[in-house]
Amino acid sequence: MLHPNRFRPCHRLRSAADFERVYRGGKRAGDGLFGVSALPNELGFARLGMSVSTRSVGNSVRRNRLRRIIREVFRERRQGLPAVDLVVTSRPGAKDAAHAAIVTSLGRLIERALPGPAPARGPVT
Repeated sequence: MLHPNRFRPCHRLRSAADFERVYRGGKRAGDGLFGVSALPNELGFARLGMSVSTRSVGNSVRRNRLRRIIREVFRERRQGLPAVDLVVTSRPGAKDAAHAAIVTSLGRLIERALPGPAPARGPVT
């Protein structure tokens, strides 16, 4: 039996046109580890695209480790996400970040990048 939270091909952004569409029209959030762009889609489920570059992260071992962690966070949160296309871009701070820091950062950024009303930031004076 296959795991229900599997990262199937239908949950992946693959084409350059899809990435470009999200970059151009998506809501963005970022920190020292990642940049996240999110744009609603018409498919009824969330999809993920990743841009993990050699320049920001380093060799293939580090890049693949980071990709595995990003996929893990997406799989865990996918059921609670609206129909949205997410693109996660690595930044140099992710190179040596601990697993817990990466998971925390991604979770916070995904929530901030989701379309919808901006979260309340306290009273305006």
